[in-house]
Order: sequence, then C-alpha cells, then structure tokens
Amino acid sequence: MKGTKTQENTSPTSRRMQARIIDAVVEMVARHGISGTTLANVATTAGVSQGVLVFHFKSKEGLLTQTLVRLLDEYRAAWQAALAAETPLDRILNLVRTDFDPIICTNRKLALWFAFWGEASAKPIYNRLSSESEEERFQVMKQACEELSSVAHVPDPAWLAQSIDAHTDGLWLQMHLQGPEFSPEKGLSAAFSHLRLLLPDLAGAINP
Repeated sequence: MKGTKTQENTSPTSRRMQARIIDAVVEMVARHGISGTTLANVATTAGVSQGVLVFHFKSKEGLLTQTLVRLLDEYRAAWQAALAAETPLDRILNLVRTDFDPIICTNRKLALWFAFWGEASAKPIYNRLSSESEEERFQVMKQACEELSSVAHVPDPAWLAQSIDAHTDGLWLQMHLQGPEFSPEKGLSAAFSHLRLLLPDLAGAINP
C-alpha cells in the first residue's frame, strides 16, 4: 500500500510525533472503541494539543484513517518478510507465524482490527482499505498453496488458502474475546494443529 501525503511530506520530527499520536489512538480505541475515541483523549494520551492533531490529520476521521493505513502497512511489511522462505510450505508456515507475531498480534492491536472491521460497512474508506489489504494477502497465501500443490499432495489450493486464513481469523476473534488467557503462542499452536489436519502427509514438517 502506498504511503499517504501525511507520511511522505513530513520531517523526521513530525513523523515521530505522528507515530506517538497513532500509538495513542491504538490505546484509546482499545479502551473506548472508535465511538469513544476523541481528539481530546488522544491529545491527552499523546501529550499534544488538539491543534496539533488537527494540523497533522485534519479531523478525527483523518486520524482514524491514517491509523488504519499504518496498521495495514505494518502487517503488510511483516507478511512480505515471510515470503523470503525458499519452499512453498515454509512460506505458508511463515505467513501463519506472522499472524501470531508478538508485534502484530497484541491485545490492543486486535481490538483495533476488530473495531475497524466493525465500522467497515458504514465507512467506505475502511472497507476499501481493509478489502484491498485482505485480497492482496490472500493472493499471496493462495500462490504459496498453488506452488505447494505442484510438489505435494494437497487439497484444492484456493480452498486450502481460504481454510488457513479463515481459521486464523477465528483464532484472532477468540484471542480478542478472551484476552491474555489466549496468548499468541496458544494461537500459533492451534493454527499449526489445524494445518496438520489439512496437510496430513506433511504433518511432520509443520512445527511452530
């Protein structure tokens, strides 16, 4: 996903301030949801004035949209790094590992993901950004599954990719609802157990 003008045309100092503000948004959404997140409580948490928020992001909507962009950019950079693995199976495993990486999969960020997804039907910009990111990531998983199917006996690649990602989505929901009781480590273990069921001939090579 391309960076926005807010990211591109700013000094290092401004980018650091924006990053601090985005961190404050993550915290406020995790505590209060999107509707309860205001310029006032974000400014207080970030240690800046509301005028600074308006200068950098124009409005609450601009601030939230930029937060979603940065969340998606962070996730995209993480799963792209997973593609460096040499074999299709290792790429699939790395993509799954990325979904439970402690930087990506935190309670606060899960709260943010679900808050934005919950608003997507009413906010076209959230829907468009999330859908584009989801489709790009799915195509990468599907391609890895297709490449795996050329060297091993596996189910239909598209079905396999959908099953893997759907199970991960379900685990994220469990983690979001259960909080710290359901750790990323438990989520990854459950995801790999599911993979062994999907790929029994390769089960011995599927380890967290």
